[in-house]
Amino acid sequence: MADDRHPQCVLVAPEMTTARALAEWLTDKGFPAEVVTPGPVATPGDSLGLSEETFTALEIRVADPEHVGPARTKIAEQKEALEALVIQVLKRKRADRTGTVTAVCEDCGKPSDWPATEMGTTQICPHCDSYMDVPDPEDDWGDIDFSGEEPETESQDK
Repeated sequence: MADDRHPQCVLVAPEMTTARALAEWLTDKGFPAEVVTPGPVATPGDSLGLSEETFTALEIRVADPEHVGPARTKIAEQKEALEALVIQVLKRKRADRTGTVTAVCEDCGKPSDWPATEMGTTQICPHCDSYMDVPDPEDDWGDIDFSGEEPETESQDK
């Protein structure tokens, strides 16, 4: 929730590589910034006393509270440049990946191996020629409902 953000938070990023690039961009523009993980990084739970990370995004905070307004203005003015920067960072990160990843086609159910650089893209299934997603574990799809189903309503049949 935006109200839960630190007062010096000017941007929120979904993962560390992008967050660092955005903080560096702000610093280069004259607004020294840092990446902060809001809330606890881990909570009690498993046998070691830790569980999975609980944050969903990373805050980019300016160091000087007086820079909050001007930094947000600069971000708004440079929105297209920032979007291009984020895309460039993600492409570079994906290009640096090595190895392969296995993805299963939702249409035919057959697995296919892809270069790790293809994670996060849509490809054509080599078995049935349907489009298939090669998932990227860093992409968070948890909040998206892919079912396409309408909510059930009570039947009016008597």
